Amino acid sequence: MAVNHLGKKGMFLTFMSISIIAAVIIMFTPSDINLRKDISVIKTRVSNVNDYILDLENVYLERTLQATGRKTIIALINYMDTRKEFLTDLQANFKEVLLNGTIENVPIDDIIGQDIMKGNTYINWTDKVKNISKNTFNVDTDFTIHDIRIYQIRPWFVNVDANISFNVSSETASWNKNAIIKTEINIENFDDPYYLVITGGSYANKINKSDVKFDEWHIENVSDHVGYGTYVHWENGNAPSFLMRFTEDISASSCCGIESIVNRDKLVSLGLPADIYLSYVDYLFWTTSAGCVYTVDDINPDNNNFDFEHLVLYNRTLGAIQICPPPPP
Repeated sequence: MAVNHLGKKGMFLTFMSISIIAAVIIMFTPSDINLRKDISVIKTRVSNVNDYILDLENVYLERTLQATGRKTIIALINYMDTRKEFLTDLQANFKEVLLNGTIENVPIDDIIGQDIMKGNTYINWTDKVKNISKNTFNVDTDFTIHDIRIYQIRPWFVNVDANISFNVSSETASWNKNAIIKTEINIENFDDPYYLVITGGSYANKINKSDVKFDEWHIENVSDHVGYGTYVHWENGNAPSFLMRFTEDISASSCCGIESIVNRDKLVSLGLPADIYLSYVDYLFWTTSAGCVYTVDDINPDNNNFDFEHLVLYNRTLGAIQICPPPPP
């Protein structure tokens, strides 16, 4: 019987101990803590940061890449116009200007005398995103830009890729992400760098796409094409792309070649050479030697001459007259 009495006494003491511990927890725990409520708040915070990361990758970084990429192209064209020379390494120059606003370690704005890249580099904008995210979401964001690449796969657009990794951390969690940010930039309304450099800055011609279909050329729209300085892409043509015009590369770009027709009247008004024994297709006019061409007198401006290939493409074979330079004495 004594053993049974001690067992009951032990159970009573254990129960009392648990009760005292529970009472202490209740006494010293703030009354406003609610575990379910805290979990819900944490989930909301994590969800908000997840949404921020998605927007960061799919919206913010892409839009800032597009904006800074466009300004970089404008700055490089102005640089070429100022220096009167072609670029030797477009990829390296584009990357340096886009990230740092410098070219060969010199601020490009100082060279061109315009504030284009000041405060507008890609690093400037990722820093702005970093500051805004800290103030808005109370998260820390760190960016590492590994590489920048510019290229073309379509005639009227430039593609820019940025290889970026970023770390986002908050009081609840942290995220690490590596992404290839892609954007496209429409090339229309940019000055053609080829015209600017080849004429020493005298002849400016903006990239504007002709809306004439390949099989609908006639005298009126050919005249407009010459007069307005518009550009056309011929499938499997021999013209260089927009980006190739930055480096004086006039080899054929089957995917992205674009060409315009040099306006002879404008050449004369600017005091530039206007040899009549050259094809006035832009990439041919300044690179080929004088030879036999076909003159088309019904085009306004007058006396624009074509090589035979373009005479056919522009549907001007009817009434065209072949002219050849006189033989040397």
